[in-house]
Amino acid sequence: MFENEEENLYNKNKEVEYSNMEDEQRERETAPEIIDGSAEETTFAEEEPVMANETVGQESSFENEKETEGTGDGPSVREYRYEEQVKKTPKKKKYNWSKFIAACLVVSVAGGASIGAGYGAAKYYFDDEPTVTKTPVVAQTVSSSVAGSSAVDIIKSVKPSVVSISTKVSGTAEYFGSFSVPYESNGMGSGVIFYSDDEKIAIATNNHVVDGATSIYVTFEDGANVPAKVVGTKSESDLAVITVSWDDLKSAGVKDVSVASFGDSDSLEVGDSVIAIGNAMGMGLSATDGMISMTEQTITVEGNELTVLQTSAAINGGNSGGPLVNSTGEVIGINTAKYNSSMAEGMGYAIPSNVIAPIVEDLLENGTQPKPYIGIKGTSITTDNADLYKLPVGALIMEVTEGGPAETAGIMVGDIITSFNGNTVMDMDSLVKVVGETKVGDTVDVHVVRDGKTGHDLKLTIADKNGVN
Repeated sequence: MFENEEENLYNKNKEVEYSNMEDEQRERETAPEIIDGSAEETTFAEEEPVMANETVGQESSFENEKETEGTGDGPSVREYRYEEQVKKTPKKKKYNWSKFIAACLVVSVAGGASIGAGYGAAKYYFDDEPTVTKTPVVAQTVSSSVAGSSAVDIIKSVKPSVVSISTKVSGTAEYFGSFSVPYESNGMGSGVIFYSDDEKIAIATNNHVVDGATSIYVTFEDGANVPAKVVGTKSESDLAVITVSWDDLKSAGVKDVSVASFGDSDSLEVGDSVIAIGNAMGMGLSATDGMISMTEQTITVEGNELTVLQTSAAINGGNSGGPLVNSTGEVIGINTAKYNSSMAEGMGYAIPSNVIAPIVEDLLENGTQPKPYIGIKGTSITTDNADLYKLPVGALIMEVTEGGPAETAGIMVGDIITSFNGNTVMDMDSLVKVVGETKVGDTVDVHVVRDGKTGHDLKLTIADKNGVN
């Protein structure tokens, strides 16, 4: 009885086994061929790819399986496993949204290169390219980055055009109206080079940095210290222009300088990255970063009302006159003041570049400071010309200003100035140089040759060019 039951059970199992093998064989015969690019392949290709590390594990165990042949016409064990692998639907990757959102929040708080870091975070969580190991992107606190230029690059490009300014001011202090005591004080500030020619370089700074100074020196990044002079100021705009001669620069070992360029301050928006560079606290050139907090703010500096840019970049004593630059290294402001209160931080102010540019150009061209002036126009009589025309070497007068110092002294058109204030005049350039070395109000000796042969000694009083209407 038991033997019959075992035999019946054995026969049923065999029938089920043969039935399953026949079903699977029919499926193999009727299914489209994957290698030939059938519909099964198209459906499979549209699914998202399985991560490489998952696929590697499957292939590894698959290859280690022992290849067993089936019986009769049935498929082998390896073929069964191949079919199972083809029919298996790839599992879609589960994205951890909470981690992704948290990463974005960290990037936003860190600031700086948020766009690049945000993209990196998104790539880390959503990239389906096969990668066995992944390292999270770390956001760096870089203050400004545009077209591959970091804050370091910007500072390196602008810093050579920035100078430290030191001044001395002399005066007399009155005490109780009964006696006075002379004093001398030192000042500090910054400036930015905006012009250079064969004769001089010009530096823009604040009027309050050089106002009342009896001596001014500028220090370059390499430590060279050179005397400077004021050529023009505009107190109502708190701007000034000082110049340094190339003769003094070369004597100090300065062979070349970097000239900064002005940007468009009208294009600024709140949030734009900026860097302030200057002689902060008189300790040498340093840089601070921040952003534009307001594009128009009204402040009062030494009794003058100014419309300025407000920035969160730290502006400290000594920064006055130094540049505020944008993310492309252009000067978009001259640092002029900070909000001095224990209740406020990050409130510095700069004069906009679109206000600065026309003023400093006018100050350089026309000036406001006393400027030696004799009222003539002329040309050079060089050695070659002198030999050819039998004339003395000197400066030939082509035009005399009516009512000017030269006319008053008796100088006429056609005269050749050969000596001025005890200096031999070899050409027009040498005359300009010796005139520039005099002071307004000085009376000097001038020797001229008239008609190519007659010499005359004259007295001339130096006038102020900026005082001429």
